[in-house]
Amino acid sequence: MPETLPLDESANSAAAPADPASVDSDLINPSLRVADAMTAGPRTCSPHSTVLEAVMFFRDADCGAIPITDMGKPLGILTDRDVALAVAEHQGELSRLPVSELMNNQVLTINVDDTIATAMDMLGDHGVRRLLVVDSAGVLQGVLSWTDLVPHLSPCGLGHVVSRIVENR
Repeated sequence: MPETLPLDESANSAAAPADPASVDSDLINPSLRVADAMTAGPRTCSPHSTVLEAVMFFRDADCGAIPITDMGKPLGILTDRDVALAVAEHQGELSRLPVSELMNNQVLTINVDDTIATAMDMLGDHGVRRLLVVDSAGVLQGVLSWTDLVPHLSPCGLGHVVSRIVENR
């Protein structure tokens, strides 16, 4: 009979905030800024756009999220998952609803000049996959997804980011 090893209880505990020295070693270039990795100039919807318009954008742009803005400033984000979960609740009327009724308005923003290390911490701390990138005036400049970080991370760094996102969801 195979030997049973004791469980490591620390493996099941919530992720601790990243050690800044460890985050820097996870990055290929620690001085990299959010602007260097983000997807710039994303397409957006107004809060009055319909869910159908947003879904058509998801299809046409092969993406899973769209920022909702007013006068360039982010109000929220709508994901394909938000729409999928709303299907049962709203059924036939879903396509005509304004995106403002489904969007997540607890939007997380990061400044375009912040470091990738700061972005990694925010993604991990909040258990999210995307951050909306704004300038000093709060105007949307881009979207930073955890997948945008992949080319800039060591293999170990990628594991750290994904683990923290999953553990804090």
